Amino acid sequence: MSLALLYTKHGLIETLRAPVSFLVITLMPLAVMVFFIVPNLGDNPAAMIGATATMVVFATLLACVGQFSATVAVMRESPWGAYLRTLPAGLTPAAFGHLLTGMVVVLAAIVPIVVVGVLSAAGGVPAARVPTAVAALLVAVVVFTLLGLAIGYTMSVRATVVANSVPVLALAVGGGMFADPANLPGPIAAIAPYLPTRGATDLVLAALIDHPLDPTSLAMLAAWAVGLGALTVWGYRRDEGRRFR
Repeated sequence: MSLALLYTKHGLIETLRAPVSFLVITLMPLAVMVFFIVPNLGDNPAAMIGATATMVVFATLLACVGQFSATVAVMRESPWGAYLRTLPAGLTPAAFGHLLTGMVVVLAAIVPIVVVGVLSAAGGVPAARVPTAVAALLVAVVVFTLLGLAIGYTMSVRATVVANSVPVLALAVGGGMFADPANLPGPIAAIAPYLPTRGATDLVLAALIDHPLDPTSLAMLAAWAVGLGALTVWGYRRDEGRRFR
């Protein structure tokens, strides 16, 4: 655990040293909230709560993938990263450190969105629902962190730049994060249950506003978590074999 905390400390320091990417990740969903969601849904508290929850999940996706894909890819290609790989600690402390760092980064990214949502939605959310919503969001943090780690351990630094833009946006659009979850367009409704963004959003919405849970979305969310975890381990071991044996 002490090694995981050291990785967490290092990750947070690196984020503070180069905050530009973090600010971009934070400002994008916040801008969507302020300029599109609040003007259109500000007079509908229930819809505002659902839209805020969706933007929180979107910010979580951007924060986790943007933070870890690039960080891991840069570390793999750096002399310091090569040195760390010669140590006997293995992948587990680094993975837990990334996860803890992700929780802190996600918290910083979603606080402005939550503040805007609470100020715009009269009545807010019952306090009894908050712990369940936090637990649901932690599931999203784990899955999206695994997605970022899988990208970072299997792609080069240049490739992660592309992966952080078009594919991530495709996951958000395909998962129905920019549409009414109760009335998704036909093509999106067909593919959304199979994407992790839909399952994560459904979990958070169900915790807040009794949104119906699709068993397919939940099963696929679990499948994505297992698959991304396996891909992360495979990429880590493949890289180790190429560099240190």
